[in-house]
Amino acid sequence: MVSVVQARELNYTNSQNGFSSYLDKIAMTYAYEEIDPLKDFPSVLAKDMSFYYKTISNWRGEVFASRDGHEAWRIVAEGKSELTGEDFEALSHSRHHYSWVSPDGAFRVLAAFPYDLSLSSLPAWFWFGMILSVVTVLYCPLLYKRLKLDILDPMAVLDTALESVKNDRSYRIPPQPERHSDEFLHLFDEFNVMAQEVQSSYEKDVKMLETEMDNLRLQVNPHMLLNSYNMIYALAQSKNFSVIQDYSLCLVDYFRYVLRRGQNLVSVRQELEFVENFFRIQRIRFPGRFSYVYQADDDAMSAQIPPLLIENFVENAVKYALDPTKPIEIVVSVRKEEDDDGKEKLHIAITDTGSGIRPEVLEKLKAREPYIDEAGHKHIGIYNCFRRIELFYGEEGDIHFSSGQNQGTQIYLIVPYMLSEEEKEARA
Repeated sequence: MVSVVQARELNYTNSQNGFSSYLDKIAMTYAYEEIDPLKDFPSVLAKDMSFYYKTISNWRGEVFASRDGHEAWRIVAEGKSELTGEDFEALSHSRHHYSWVSPDGAFRVLAAFPYDLSLSSLPAWFWFGMILSVVTVLYCPLLYKRLKLDILDPMAVLDTALESVKNDRSYRIPPQPERHSDEFLHLFDEFNVMAQEVQSSYEKDVKMLETEMDNLRLQVNPHMLLNSYNMIYALAQSKNFSVIQDYSLCLVDYFRYVLRRGQNLVSVRQELEFVENFFRIQRIRFPGRFSYVYQADDDAMSAQIPPLLIENFVENAVKYALDPTKPIEIVVSVRKEEDDDGKEKLHIAITDTGSGIRPEVLEKLKAREPYIDEAGHKHIGIYNCFRRIELFYGEEGDIHFSSGQNQGTQIYLIVPYMLSEEEKEARA
């Protein structure tokens, strides 16, 4: 770019200084005096170009002449010249030159200047900018190394810590070398303190959750336990020992499932097997009073849910929906679907054809409040289901009720679709 600009300025300067006019005058003189410049070329031309040669040589330039555009003669002194052996056309392509051709094309003149002529005429600000650019380029690796050490590496440590603590709440940033800045070292210490507080809070919440889950189980068990004792007593009075044996085995499976510890989630398959065992108990108590069927997708059978989630609603249907005049039907349906956001959800429906839920009770259920009857008894079965769903799923769990007097009851649960770690590995 500098060469192009300097070459244009050079041609403009030579033209403005009258060199074109000077050479045109020489050409006109030859034509007027009928002098043949090709005779003894270029000695005749060299003599007449003494002024031009002196001026160009002051700029450290060289003057070349040619009669055919190829054979180049260098004018070395006043009135003297020598054959260069170089191609005149090639010389005319030098970076800095000024060329002239006579009107009749009889001879050509070329003034060529060294490359450093342009550099010597560059302004000071150009050299300052050039030096600054070179220094900046040379300093870039050192600047990047410093930037990486002071900012990028510590940020990478923080990013790794944030990703690790998501999967392992016990993760802490290990001691870092002193080369990191004091600000980042302080930030690492604060992160570890925060992570410790989060872990402590999480462990506290887990203990509270486990305690509340145990309390919810204990609230369910006495009701079933008292009914079981009464039933065994009645069967013993009738000496129906085979039924007592079957009933006792069902009770063993029932209480083993209800009182299990260390397993906050069970598969839908386990829950439905438990519900089937519950109905075996109820068929002994209420023979011919109801029928039970369930349907579930294969994928839904492996999903993880809180224990007793389905059983509590089924138990309420048996307890409150039985009609003394006709048998009722209880249906449980479980399927997996995707919501509008593409998240997998588990849809559970428990329906019955019983007497339905009274309006005042249904109002309390929709408000997710425990119902207190006229005698002051607090009914907490379904309310416990609300609390367990809230504890396990937060806002991701949802329940809908639909019922009418003598129109049966429909309960719909929507919870996140989850799989156990073993099931995830088996499907991977």
